[in-house]
Amino acid sequence: MSNTIAETAEKKVEHAGVEVQKQVDKAGTEVQQLADKDANSTDSNVRYMAYASRLRTAVRAGSRYIAYTSDVGEAFRPMVPPWVVTGGYAISWLYLGGDVSYESYKAYHQGPSATEAANFSEPTRIAMIATKRALFQSIASMALPAFTIHTIVKRATKSFVNVKNPRLKLWGPTCLGLSVVPALPYLFDKPVEHLTDKAFELVEHAYLASKRREEELKVKKEL
Repeated sequence: MSNTIAETAEKKVEHAGVEVQKQVDKAGTEVQQLADKDANSTDSNVRYMAYASRLRTAVRAGSRYIAYTSDVGEAFRPMVPPWVVTGGYAISWLYLGGDVSYESYKAYHQGPSATEAANFSEPTRIAMIATKRALFQSIASMALPAFTIHTIVKRATKSFVNVKNPRLKLWGPTCLGLSVVPALPYLFDKPVEHLTDKAFELVEHAYLASKRREEELKVKKEL
């Protein structure tokens, strides 16, 4: 009897292992396909992964389901323990790390352009792409949304002080904060992306100018 139970358990474990491997292989294939298509993790219909509505698929590359988890936590700040809000920020930062890793992998997979190959080493090129993406996500998905939601909830809480209905008084500020979440990508993504692009263009131009000066000095010394 015990042998039969052990065999059954072993078969179930083996079956579970096979299923997990299938999912891992499938995820790897999807990441490869997204990289081949140059899929941008902010330009997709899964941008609203940020709202933590489907955490089951939040690990898929190219998603934005959980970018705003911290902001949902901010909306609930008046009525939940502090650790819940902190946990929301932790999830959002994990998402940010995954997004930066994906964009770096995509850039590595696609390889450098002719200009990049001529002027940047591969580690430098990937590092610049990762830094640029991290800066964009930190501002567009973390700093500005958190400030916006926190400000709305804080001001709304003061406005609801004299409200007689206890449920409205409790949920009013939170609902106002949550109502802004769907608009966050439209408010911040494009402006922040434009600013980071411009900033890194200046950095690249300065780097290339410095490199040219070094080469000119080297030529003069040789002469």
